Amino acid sequence: MKQKIEMRRRKIIFLTLISLLVFLSVVDWLNAKDYFQSDYKVLTTEQEDLFKWKDEDDTNSFQERYRKYFFDKDYFFPGQKVTKIKLYKNIPLLGPWTGKTLNSAQIKSLIHFCNDPTNFDWDETTWQASDSEYYFKLFNNKNLVIGKIYFCLEKCGMTNSKPFCPAMKTGGLSEKGKKQIEKLIPDKTSRN
Repeated sequence: MKQKIEMRRRKIIFLTLISLLVFLSVVDWLNAKDYFQSDYKVLTTEQEDLFKWKDEDDTNSFQERYRKYFFDKDYFFPGQKVTKIKLYKNIPLLGPWTGKTLNSAQIKSLIHFCNDPTNFDWDETTWQASDSEYYFKLFNNKNLVIGKIYFCLEKCGMTNSKPFCPAMKTGGLSEKGKKQIEKLIPDKTSRN
């Protein structure tokens, strides 16, 4: 009898753990896709083509094309009024539960950071958003996600944003940018 009870208890624990893992995986996937909760202002195909490397390009012409749009309000990040920003640790399955809401001064600072080309460099690597340690989600007054920016600080010094912003160049962080963004990430400043 005790053996049956023990076996049943183990089965319940096992099924509970599997259910929890499935639940966390679904939440993680929904979070990554901003499922049912996004309103990004994405570029048109013509706008995207402006920022793609063309066969006739050299480094200077490519960078100059970006520079023309650094301060064009149509390309500011995230393209809409931000009312809330949350910072997350990019931890598989647990990331969605690590959100910390920024205060109004931090929101203003992050928006300024993202639209200041001196915070970014022309570095380009083949990293994935999953390599990043942190990401910010930007929300509008309807609580819809209107922007997201990933930061790979330790491994590669790169960013990846949605929607695209030419002021962020090709995603590399400048030395100034690395120092500035670390001020906005509490875990980074407490370690220094």
